[in-house]
Amino acid sequence: RPDGQILLGDEISPDTCRFWEQGTRRKLDKDRFRRDLGDVEAAYQEMLRRVLE
Repeated sequence: RPDGQILLGDEISPDTCRFWEQGTRRKLDKDRFRRDLGDVEAAYQEMLRRVLE
């Protein structure tokens, strides 16, 4: 940046991290798709709901 600062950004999402539900260890991340655990969209929506709360 012109003012000499460095701006660093990245993505935190179910595609780039591991999210397991505490207690049940239910997977809410990319493993839903990769391991054919089903209902990927619902799991991602659940993650979004939890982040926004």
